[in-house]
Amino acid sequence: MKPTYCILYMMVLAIAVSCTPQKNDKAADDALHTLLEQKDYFSLKEKLKENKDKLSEDRLLFYRVFVNKAFGQREKSNEDINTLFSRHRNTLNDTLIVKLLDAQAANYLYLYEYRKAAAIYKDILTHYRNVLDSSDVADYSTAEALFGTFGNTPPQKMQKQKDVLLKSHRNKFNHLMVPVEVAATHEDFIFDTGANLSTISESQARKMKLKIFEQRVDIGSATSKEVASRLAVADSLYLGDILFENVVFIVMPDNQLTFPEINYTIKGIIGFPVIHQLGEVHLQKNGTIWVPKTATKKADPNMFFEGLNPVVKVISGSETLLFTFDTGASRSELSFKYFNDHKSAVEEKGKKQTNQRGGVGGKVAVNEFMLTDFPLQIGKQKTRVNTIPVTLEEYDFNKYFDGNLGQDVFMKFNSLVINFDGMYIDLK
Repeated sequence: MKPTYCILYMMVLAIAVSCTPQKNDKAADDALHTLLEQKDYFSLKEKLKENKDKLSEDRLLFYRVFVNKAFGQREKSNEDINTLFSRHRNTLNDTLIVKLLDAQAANYLYLYEYRKAAAIYKDILTHYRNVLDSSDVADYSTAEALFGTFGNTPPQKMQKQKDVLLKSHRNKFNHLMVPVEVAATHEDFIFDTGANLSTISESQARKMKLKIFEQRVDIGSATSKEVASRLAVADSLYLGDILFENVVFIVMPDNQLTFPEINYTIKGIIGFPVIHQLGEVHLQKNGTIWVPKTATKKADPNMFFEGLNPVVKVISGSETLLFTFDTGASRSELSFKYFNDHKSAVEEKGKKQTNQRGGVGGKVAVNEFMLTDFPLQIGKQKTRVNTIPVTLEEYDFNKYFDGNLGQDVFMKFNSLVINFDGMYIDLK
């Protein structure tokens, strides 16, 4: 009978241990929570590694969800979310559940699983509206309508058989233009990492015989205006010799992509979901784009994702700053967050002015301060921007970050390498 008693004792001990609350260092947890709220995923990743033994399993999993999501490990992030829900749901209030569901939906968007993402947005609106404000409800409703429309669209796929040199070029406005073919129709579209989704004019969508949905959604633009738009899918699309299948588009009225004052019309924009799937791209100063068949890994990433926006680590003097970057922006700018963090210095050194901010949706007047001779270091490369505006307007895409990098920085170098597999950018 002795072995039986021993087994029974071990079972009771195991049950007792499993029911004992795990210790959690509140100071460490609070510090990690602050970094998460600030969207500073570089610091969060490092601090999580340092403090992992001080956290209970549920808190460790919680922070790991967002670190893995930010650095492109979307399957791992979703695994941690599922583990949290299965093992520790009783420790999660509705606000935390919404944060996790939102992260899970974003992971599915990166995996082009639009139906799953839309179902999660519907779940949030149905069961957790009590912790949403009116702005949240509007955003989730738009997201559900947008990606629910694409619910029956298979995931986007890419066929890249070899290294590809795209016959791209820069137009007179310095936009990077790439050759696109859909339904035997050829056109040059803007190549823009700052576009959350690919965009096309209504007339061009019909010319290329895209499948256009009747569902209309209000899409935010670079000028913060809402533009009533439709949605469409290209069953197949060639970017040079690279084939993409099931590419989703925002379809905008022609007048929203036409700028008669400068005699310019945008036919279409290749946005982040397509660019991201390329894995690695080399944007050359002369306007050509080289896409290697296999992306190169590096040990030290300097980029993460927030939503559908890539964010890069930038050194300026003694500070470490976080910048979104946008290959479609003609020049860089510092954000309203940067202004608030450096208010005295900006007001002392900068010159206040009013400028025109333009993009899809038209133009708006914005107030800003202009700084001169601003130092930047990205990776090992150092440079200075002769003039850089500090906007006094807050925009959703970089409200947590210090600015946005544009072509005035990238064009100082022969090549900009963007690697979404290794999560870094290089300037050469």
